Amino acid sequence: MAFKMKSLNNKIMKGEKRKSKSHELRTTNKTNLRSHNLLELNINKTNPFRKRLYQKNKIKNKSGQVTIFIILALIIVVVALIYFYFRKPLPNEIITEENPYGYIRACTLDALKNAVDILDKQGGDIYPKGSVMHQGRNITYLCYTANFYSACINQRPLLIEHIQKQLSDYLYLEVSECFDDLKSRLENKYTVEIGEMSSNLKLKSGEVDVEIKREFIITKDSKTQKYENFNIVLENQIYDLTKIAMEITNQEAQFCNFDILGFMITYPKYNLNKFRTGDSDIIYSIKDRRTNQEFKFAIRSCVLPAGF
Repeated sequence: MAFKMKSLNNKIMKGEKRKSKSHELRTTNKTNLRSHNLLELNINKTNPFRKRLYQKNKIKNKSGQVTIFIILALIIVVVALIYFYFRKPLPNEIITEENPYGYIRACTLDALKNAVDILDKQGGDIYPKGSVMHQGRNITYLCYTANFYSACINQRPLLIEHIQKQLSDYLYLEVSECFDDLKSRLENKYTVEIGEMSSNLKLKSGEVDVEIKREFIITKDSKTQKYENFNIVLENQIYDLTKIAMEITNQEAQFCNFDILGFMITYPKYNLNKFRTGDSDIIYSIKDRRTNQEFKFAIRSCVLPAGF
């Protein structure tokens, strides 16, 4: 029994010796490999020929990477160009009598733009009363006095409401003509019925909203199409320009002056101009720098007699 135990112990010891030698051999190989790599790197750096060769290989690797990135960028550009070239554009709304909604909308927009343009140039009145002639146009006085030394009296304290009414009245007549014109164009193809019309116009910051309610029914071969609500939104700055005009008017009525330079420093998106005529009238212009929309109006305030 003692002999067997001794034999087993000898085998275990021999196995451990083999493992130890194998581990030492692997460690030695790794150390030799590292030493070889360091030696080769040092030789590359000290040997001029190998140094140049090493640098060339390095440059080639970098240039290869740059080439790959350039190719990828060109592929992306070409794909993008192909996409935008062959992409089908979104269809525009067809504006014909065969599309009553589009026809009325386009006709209303044209009338609305024309009305706003007139109001901008004439101080908020389509048909000015109490105005001064300037550059071939009658421009309404928003603040006026006929007396010397006196501050002016605000003629349009509710200017926004006044402009809304001007637009509504003008647009009602123009849109009625739009419907009449559309009816005359369709009567040779359809049976046309038109109901009573009502409209609502609202000035907002940056836009003018119009809602028109009127039944418009066309029938052909027992097929009936009915249109009733026509909603139009015009991007426009008349509301914002009008608010500034009201502030100028209030200060002219109170202080006989308005600091346009200070206002433009505070609100750089607007350009204000103040022109005094030979008759002591003041023509103010307020321009939105982004859209170039301009609102003009007249002031006559704190006028001095001739000779002063």
